[in-house]
Amino acid sequence: MMIALIAGLATGAIYALIAIGYNITLTSSGVLNFAFANTLVFGGFVALTATAAGLPLPLTLLISAVVCAVVSALVERGAIRFMPAGSHAELITTLGAATVLTALTAIIWGSDPQRLVLFEQQPFELLGFRVSPIDLILIALPIVFGVAMHLLLNHTRFGLNSRAQAFDREATTLRGVNVRWLSLSAFAIAGIFAGLVGPLVLVSTSASPYLALSLALKGFVVLALGGLGSQVGAIIAGFIIGLIESMVALFVGPFFGDYAVFIVFVLVLLFRSRGLFGNKNLRLV
Repeated sequence: MMIALIAGLATGAIYALIAIGYNITLTSSGVLNFAFANTLVFGGFVALTATAAGLPLPLTLLISAVVCAVVSALVERGAIRFMPAGSHAELITTLGAATVLTALTAIIWGSDPQRLVLFEQQPFELLGFRVSPIDLILIALPIVFGVAMHLLLNHTRFGLNSRAQAFDREATTLRGVNVRWLSLSAFAIAGIFAGLVGPLVLVSTSASPYLALSLALKGFVVLALGGLGSQVGAIIAGFIIGLIESMVALFVGPFFGDYAVFIVFVLVLLFRSRGLFGNKNLRLV
């Protein structure tokens, strides 16, 4: 039971990280970047190459973060920059970018699952159970990064300007703010985030180019349940979804976890369309 709880929290933490990544661009530029999960997986494969070359962990994460920042900035340039404001065309163009990233990952590294090892994972005793260090690291990551992103977006000039342009791009431009730079920076920051957490996520799973599809879908469910723009909601909803999956798999069967998640998803949105902690002005359509 304890093992299932920890596994559920670790899985939910991964979903929460995806939702936090969605929130970075959604809150700061008004764009839901469906290519975020693919960028994260791409960063994991970059780390796979770096570790194969014998590079130390800090340098591996740095390279992954830089590469993902560039990739994410290219997504903004190619899939967002020239789209008409308010058209929601980015929902289609970022899906296209996600498809391109998946194909590119498969071309470079192959389509077969691979194992990423960043450090020794010697299990240790916790409350009488053997626990893997990566599970505890994953559980801590959304809390650490969620707080960091909340502070960045709510208590810095960059964050306040970004939130303003997400709310009213034209008015923000009239105030002399370079909204194009803000949008590009938001995507680059999301890319850095993806590059830092992507390798750690892939350590706990098999590194497959097609993993991004599942992560993107579950991350979107967590985003909607937690509430658009809410980092706290993303963290709590992520843990809830992970625990539901784990408990249903334990007591009912491994194939019923996804069904339970989407049933809860539909029920919550039926009675609270803005999610658990969402802004009343933001609603999932």
